[in-house]
Amino acid sequence: MEKQPVKVQLIKKEGTRYYIKFPNLKIPVSVNKQLYLKMKHSNAYQFHNDNSAISKANAS
Repeated sequence: MEKQPVKVQLIKKEGTRYYIKFPNLKIPVSVNKQLYLKMKHSNAYQFHNDNSAISKANAS
């Protein structure tokens, strides 16, 4: 049986920190750019969020 990716949401970017909302967690998790990019390109995570947050995060 294949594992389903964890659906996460990019909440905001402040400086070099990315704030990601995980299911079943009340507060977002802060990660650096390197980890954010690894997660973004991983099959283990599926990002779903509004396009404005993505555009701002990817611009930096």
